[in-house]
Amino acid sequence: RMALCRGPVSSLCHAAELDAVIAGDVSGGVHVLNSTTAEKQREVCCETAVTSVAYAPGLRALISAEGSMAKDISRVTVWDIDSGAKRAEMNYGNFLCSVVYAPELHAIVSGDGNFMKDSKAGQVVIWNIDTLEKHRKLRCGGPVTCVVYNADPRVVISADRSNSIIVWDVESGSKRLEILAEELPWCLAYAPEMQTIFVGESNFKEQTGRIAVLNSDSGSRRFELGCDSPITCIACVPELCAVACGERSGQVSLWDIESRAKRWSIPMAGPVTAMSYCLATKRLAAGCKDGSVRIWTLDELSSG
Repeated sequence: RMALCRGPVSSLCHAAELDAVIAGDVSGGVHVLNSTTAEKQREVCCETAVTSVAYAPGLRALISAEGSMAKDISRVTVWDIDSGAKRAEMNYGNFLCSVVYAPELHAIVSGDGNFMKDSKAGQVVIWNIDTLEKHRKLRCGGPVTCVVYNADPRVVISADRSNSIIVWDVESGSKRLEILAEELPWCLAYAPEMQTIFVGESNFKEQTGRIAVLNSDSGSRRFELGCDSPITCIACVPELCAVACGERSGQVSLWDIESRAKRWSIPMAGPVTAMSYCLATKRLAAGCKDGSVRIWTLDELSSG
């Protein structure tokens, strides 16, 4: 199954209750795609490039982050998934790099960066989804590249441009764990059932990348999986004890964790720019710089 967005895909998430994949693109489009047929069901338009999308199950709300450094715009918007109307909108000071939804907190979790000052600072912010009131700010060592949320244990994990990976306790805002990556940690996936954090480490200057497999309790590096180019996105497929990754070279690959071997690799039409796996629908979606979104079922992932 393949769908086409209006511009290069920047972010993907799943909406299991809608049997949908949501794609954001750099032209400002946010597309709701049927995850079985890839048919486009709805589209909303942002003013500038969409940097990240998330979905709030139960609330039938779509969350988009957008931004343009040239236009000095950074904004988070909550949309009604049925009507396409805006429920809430807020302009933001820093550039929004990543957003996820935390149902247990009734909150949006965002990662941002201040790229306009010498400090190159970043933070994780927890927002109320109804009012967009900020509940908590967690300071990072540099602009945030990725955030993930997990309900049990209730943690937020962030990666930033100081090469730090931080596991945050959501209730107290304290650091449970801080890990220094060997290269820029561009993307993350968390598998609590495996006690594992997967980190896509990338050196964009040297055009190299690898998946670092870390123990989520101690932060120790179990092993790494070498890739042919920078890792741009990553997703865990726990049913197969596997991790999928997208590369700047255009490859989507699936790695077996136990054997540490690549199960298969498939080329897309250009650099892979986004990826998301859904435990409920058992589908993997990957987005490409050419605007295409490809969707695999678990059976297709298993067979290659």
